[in-house]
Amino acid sequence: MNRTAFRTFRRAALATSALAALAAASAHAQEAPDAAVDEIIVTALKRSTSLQDTPLSISAVGEAQLSRIGATGINDYFRQVPNLSLDGGTPSNRRITLRGVRSAGEATTGLYYDETPLTGPTGTTQDAGSTTPDINLFDVERVEVLRGPQGTLYGSGSMGGTLRVIFNKADTNEYAGAIEAQATTTKNGEGGYYGKGMVNVPLVEDKLGARLVLYREQRGGYVDSVPLNKQDINGSTASGGRLMLTYTPTENLTIRTTAALQNEEVDGQASWSAAAGRYKSDRKTIAQSNSKLALYNVTAEWNLDFATLTATSSYYKWKMLRNSDWTNNIANNRASSAACGRYFGLSGTTCSSAQLSQYTAWADSRGPAVSWQPMSLETWTHELRASGSLLEDKLDWTGGVYYETRKDHVDSIQTRADATTGMAIQPFDALGARYIDNDVKQTAFFGELSYHVTDALTVTGGARRFDYDKTVSGAVTIGNVISNSPVTAFSQVDASAKGWVQRVNVNYEVSKSLMVYAQASKGFRPGGANNIPGLTTGLVAFAPDSLWNYEAGVKSDWFDRRLTVNLSAYQIDWDNIQVQAQANVGANFFIITNAGAARIRGFELETTLRPMTGLTLSSAIGVSDAKLTEDMTNSSVTVSGSTGLAGDRLPFVPKFSGSVNADYTWPIGEGLNGLVHLDASYTGKTASQFRPSYVYYEKVPSYAVVGARVGVEGEGWGAYAFAQNLTNSMGPVSITSAAGALDQVVSLTPRTLGVMVRRTF
Repeated sequence: MNRTAFRTFRRAALATSALAALAAASAHAQEAPDAAVDEIIVTALKRSTSLQDTPLSISAVGEAQLSRIGATGINDYFRQVPNLSLDGGTPSNRRITLRGVRSAGEATTGLYYDETPLTGPTGTTQDAGSTTPDINLFDVERVEVLRGPQGTLYGSGSMGGTLRVIFNKADTNEYAGAIEAQATTTKNGEGGYYGKGMVNVPLVEDKLGARLVLYREQRGGYVDSVPLNKQDINGSTASGGRLMLTYTPTENLTIRTTAALQNEEVDGQASWSAAAGRYKSDRKTIAQSNSKLALYNVTAEWNLDFATLTATSSYYKWKMLRNSDWTNNIANNRASSAACGRYFGLSGTTCSSAQLSQYTAWADSRGPAVSWQPMSLETWTHELRASGSLLEDKLDWTGGVYYETRKDHVDSIQTRADATTGMAIQPFDALGARYIDNDVKQTAFFGELSYHVTDALTVTGGARRFDYDKTVSGAVTIGNVISNSPVTAFSQVDASAKGWVQRVNVNYEVSKSLMVYAQASKGFRPGGANNIPGLTTGLVAFAPDSLWNYEAGVKSDWFDRRLTVNLSAYQIDWDNIQVQAQANVGANFFIITNAGAARIRGFELETTLRPMTGLTLSSAIGVSDAKLTEDMTNSSVTVSGSTGLAGDRLPFVPKFSGSVNADYTWPIGEGLNGLVHLDASYTGKTASQFRPSYVYYEKVPSYAVVGARVGVEGEGWGAYAFAQNLTNSMGPVSITSAAGALDQVVSLTPRTLGVMVRRTF
């Protein structure tokens, strides 16, 4: 996007808030009570509070808004939330980032579905944060995005913040149902569709209710493989459902259960090569992936005279396949004298020219190839907490205990692929194979106290004591001479840590419509160990990293709540960062290590305006200036062209992002309303690496994306036509380069047109 376009977008976003007061003042003269902003209730503090009364930088995206932007997953709505970003090429292979807190390792943003924290398997690179479950958003009450560390109440992994998806619950009194159907067509790509349904049945009135959700969605591909002469290779299909029960044996006790299942199939990679042409892949294989997620939860809430007691237990199992092209790794090492020496078992001598020719011919015969990585993850989480009030409601308190066990496994097999289909040859013709296991046990005790010093002034303090143990083990079962991975016996490394995180918050209600707050909060995430053959001892284990967040904010509403303006500003000091680095063995191994420090400064501004009945205008602006304050070095890391130095910006963190939305509904006949929705978002430029001088450093340009929806709505039904990426922006989400794989682009889906119908009863 050029500078003129950026200025235009910025002015549009700022105008929504800067001129909002004038529009709202004019609207105030109208008698339109329904134009006021509805009160939104959130549970970010693990108790119900009004969004505007919660002294946090928090966004809530409701069911109606999700529907109007056509959101079925995280990738469809994240641009509506300030300082929330997402990168990655396939539905489950994405990284969530809040406030620029982004690096490899365990997740830096917590992800919750109701009471269940979900994370991905660590894989071969100990990078669990790069894999994110993404359950379909049909029949979701709201999505809460809590910015800033949430370590006190939500624990490890919530360094940048926490994202919570809240499902609609089973109702014990009312019959209800809903169906939705959609069909789409993508420019120069395949069509897509979805069908979704929900039914709620009171099985025993006031006592037992059931809610069933079923869905199936197919997204059309648009990337073509040039070497394989295949079109639209990146289509995907997701299907699943949820069964939810609500049981209220007494007025004071509610028990809810959830069983959620989702299967995903991704036909091939979404990345394409700039050299091959827009939406053209130059990979010689097809990187298929799939996942099967099963989640089960039981939550009981008991309202006692003095407190509310909540007990929740969850189990989830996630199996997935990650598949990537390995052909370039062969090409990059086909003439390597070191690999040749390993091939012939030489020690201290150099291959002869005849031996090198023989090795090169053998290496060429092993391609094309894929890295085939099936993974599995099983996790149990349990939490018992209580909350209540003391001293005639002068003191609010929350306290609890948390326990988690997690086991994950990955097999990594480099194997030949069929040159015609691009698929792995079955049975495998392996070049190498290894496996890695991770076992994690984590215990935590937490508590928060909020003391109302006066009716207007509240002081909150919280702390969490964590104790975790991680064991990483594995072995190389088939040696790979190309990547310098010899057969290695089973080995095991333990990593454990314990400590405290804290939060202090002070908020003051200037009036019922204006609150100011300030807080300091700490976030952390666990360390671990690398399982790489031949790795230097000092690089095997890596430590936890942590940060402190300092912020101040204002929450306000004006003109009978027709205008809402929320602003927060922050500084984050991040130490001992977990970063991904090239291993000191082989050519294709990456590790996690601790190096450097960073400072992130920014702000978030959100406005919502309803100047007249039927019209809603909103904007969201996020700024995140994330830079290293120390060189990324330690005693075992050698500075190289890719090593980040003080002053470098963090990769894939836009300095500026924003969105604007407009919704207008009006009566068009007896019981009928018309609807128009427009949205636009802007993402600033980023880069793929720390060092601008690094040979594989890539600039990622800024981009904007526009969407529109028009429709007719009646009592319990609606019909709509819509456009996503209306201007057909290429929108480079990421651009990466490596030896033999230059300028690999993951971009926005091209312009997609569609129709959707829904019916509720």
